Amino acid sequence: MKIKHPNGFTLPEILIVVTILVVLGLIILVGINPMMQFFKGYDTRRKSDLYKIKIAFEAYYADHDCYPSIDILNSCGSNALEPYLATIPCDPNSLQPYAYYTGPNESFICPQKIAVYAVLANKFDPQGDEIQFCPDTIVSISGDMNYLETVSGCSNRIYCSDWYGCQSGACVLVARDEFPSCSPSTNCDNRCGAPYNQTPEEFCSQISRRGTYSNECKTI
Repeated sequence: MKIKHPNGFTLPEILIVVTILVVLGLIILVGINPMMQFFKGYDTRRKSDLYKIKIAFEAYYADHDCYPSIDILNSCGSNALEPYLATIPCDPNSLQPYAYYTGPNESFICPQKIAVYAVLANKFDPQGDEIQFCPDTIVSISGDMNYLETVSGCSNRIYCSDWYGCQSGACVLVARDEFPSCSPSTNCDNRCGAPYNQTPEEFCSQISRRGTYSNECKTI
């Protein structure tokens, strides 16, 4: 004899419904990924902060013919940049100041070239892939800061305009450092194609966590 609840549903039916609801709830929870949404919120804030800093810095430049001193962002959370910015923003998660780079050979007190960086939490944000050697990083720069200087600012690598290496099968400008090493040949001595970028002991073989070739051709 089946035991029925007053509403007419059997106990097995209730258990089936509860199980289905639990499974659906888990699917929705995984799909939404609340932690990822939380981190995306941080990243939205970071992008907004860099935009606000850029607007404030440009207004400062219009009045002073240079950008604020190199240590200004260390005062994040304060009003040290008034009237250009009511409160200097800090990173919303670490509460640390955003990285500020003034460009090579620039005055730390009155720089003419600047870049402000933020590291994103979302590893899959395409904006985080725009700066070579600086994964998950976004930047706000002054108009005359070039790409090579921008890369140097966040990677601490000396980036030379006349050194080349293989990346994803193409010969491109690369950073000049001890490893990976570089070649001054503008065509990388024709070593950017297979099998050179597939053999671990040769040239362009190291694959980054994003699945792309990240190292350059070694000097021949």
